[in-house]
Amino acid sequence: MEFFNKAKVIRLKGHLGKYLVADDDEQTVRQSRNGSSKKARWTVEMVADNPHLIRLKSCHERYLSASNDAFLLGMTGKRVLQTLPNSVTDGSIEWEPIKEGYQVKLRTKGGKFLRANGATPPWRNSITHDLPHRTATQDWVLWDVDVIDISVTNSESLQSYPSSLSSFSSFADDDFTDYSNNRRSVSSINNCPSIASDHSSHPSSTQNGMEFFERAKAVRLQSHLGKYLVADEDEQTVRQSRNGSSNRARWIVELVAGKNHVIRLKSCHGLYLTATEQAFLLGMTGKKVLQSLATNNMDSSTEWEPIREGFHVKLRTKEGKYLRANGATPPWRNSITHDVPNRTATQDWVLWGIEVVDIIISDTTDINSVSSCLSPASSFNSVLDDYTASPDIGSPNAVIYQSQRSENTTMKQNSGMEFFKKAKSVRLKSHHDKFLLADPDQETVYQDRHGTSRSAKWTIEFPEEIENVIRLKSCYGKYLTATDDQVLLGVTGRKVVQSLPRKLDSSVEWEPMKDGFLVKLKTRYGNYLRANSGLPPWRNSITHDIPHRHQDWILWEVDIIEILPESTEKITESESLDDYSSSSFHFTSPTYSRTESRDAFDASPVKAEGRLIYYHVADENGNANDAVEGPSFQFKGHGVEELTQKLEEITGMENITVCSRNKFNGNLYPLRLALPPNNANMHVVVVPESSKSWYI
Repeated sequence: MEFFNKAKVIRLKGHLGKYLVADDDEQTVRQSRNGSSKKARWTVEMVADNPHLIRLKSCHERYLSASNDAFLLGMTGKRVLQTLPNSVTDGSIEWEPIKEGYQVKLRTKGGKFLRANGATPPWRNSITHDLPHRTATQDWVLWDVDVIDISVTNSESLQSYPSSLSSFSSFADDDFTDYSNNRRSVSSINNCPSIASDHSSHPSSTQNGMEFFERAKAVRLQSHLGKYLVADEDEQTVRQSRNGSSNRARWIVELVAGKNHVIRLKSCHGLYLTATEQAFLLGMTGKKVLQSLATNNMDSSTEWEPIREGFHVKLRTKEGKYLRANGATPPWRNSITHDVPNRTATQDWVLWGIEVVDIIISDTTDINSVSSCLSPASSFNSVLDDYTASPDIGSPNAVIYQSQRSENTTMKQNSGMEFFKKAKSVRLKSHHDKFLLADPDQETVYQDRHGTSRSAKWTIEFPEEIENVIRLKSCYGKYLTATDDQVLLGVTGRKVVQSLPRKLDSSVEWEPMKDGFLVKLKTRYGNYLRANSGLPPWRNSITHDIPHRHQDWILWEVDIIEILPESTEKITESESLDDYSSSSFHFTSPTYSRTESRDAFDASPVKAEGRLIYYHVADENGNANDAVEGPSFQFKGHGVEELTQKLEEITGMENITVCSRNKFNGNLYPLRLALPPNNANMHVVVVPESSKSWYI
């Protein structure tokens, strides 16, 4: 019910991305991709004396009803219609919302669910109520709920639209394709609480998308094609590009004085995104979107109204048109226009994903130069973008930070600093189950499954001057660094190396971003630390990039190796760590003391005792998957008998035989003599008594 408690009008979106709409025959319902139609809007009514049920009224003043008529003879699905019931107690128009993650199921009184059908006609686009028995159709009863907040014109009154079935006021709706003129908030009407009651001075907060921009200094806009809105170097045109790391993809956000529901977007050239009246192509409806100079009396052509659409926004001009990212063949491909999408296939072309970019002023920028970059048309002080560390501009070493990072509630909620704030050293494990390792050449970094190596240990440092940022120092005393060098010519990924710059700059700073139980490590330029896969040279390589396809490649699991003492302060320069043996690698608990922690990790290879034993247990047929690294333990003994007893304690088995696999023929052979010298690590297979007949 949390999806509906404060909602007056909603849209329901099925698993196919289509909306539940009421047909003009005032009887049937179906699915349609045109979510902007008034037929896709359903007024929510609460059921008296039953807070767990709702009714849904269409734009034709009829209720969504679960009938008993079969959709097709011999099939289980029943029809869903629009009806006007004769009785208030008719349970066919009542639906029980059941939360399923971020979606809902709508259950009828008979226990069936509202279902959006797919497949071939007559099932395609049809709506029934049924129980999904097949695994493939479990998602067909899940619905996304888009809340729409209604604004009423001065000549309208809610009392003129009372519901005959509910004490919850509802009303018929007019087409809202353009509702920017002559309106007031529902919150100004007595006895009609609105979600937007605190924002009556501008369009409602539910529909309004200002929440994406209110705390942002600069943003990137990503279209439905996965491309970014960029300002061309001719300082006039704009287009789409997949290079989101370029400074041309960043737009400074300016609030407009006296208009708290619109914004201006300034490019890296100091020019404003402008909706012109010039036709993009003669005879076509789309108009050009360009960059224009700031003037003292700027008109509304540079003003854009963000309208929230789920997790995306539409940017609407004063004339009611939308910023649109075009596809198809040239000259439309990668072009930007403003238009009203009339076709179903182009509804997504006006949706934009917002990525907030945090801008920091370099210490080469003085106050006077900053003041000269302020917008003459806005009271919102934004800084012209001198953030020149993009791949197509110059080295990231050019940026040195002077001021503290601005506090941003949204960014703090997504911050992954909780994984590191108590850690002194960590391991980073990629989605490939490989660890981030520092190469002994003290320059490159790579991935490897050998997580017990000293090269997998990274010491954490917290810069004093910047919040929510860390540095990662390798066992060789060098920092994980995001460079500006390409891995391959023409490919977007940039090299990640170990380096020790004379002055620690932004290239060695990483911002942890929480993603569930994992983290993303973001550079100061918006790229992410990425663990690559595929064929060489990509296999096991590490780059920083913006993933367009492989979103999981930038996710890292953090294993804490060493913790900070409770009374420690933030450090900027960590002491050089003593060498330690991979055989002494253990996890520690946050309750351990500093002495215990250092004893566990700072042992020297010379003082190391014992060896690391990797083992697998064979099945009843004598098979063991020892091609992959198995569990391990530290063994300080010297004989086969001691090793056998130790493995019997660990596995809980008796009368086992410890074998090793011949590298040439792949057969298992029992260990009879002494263990290999020099405490070398061993890989063994434990053969239970029941399987001894299988090994040689």
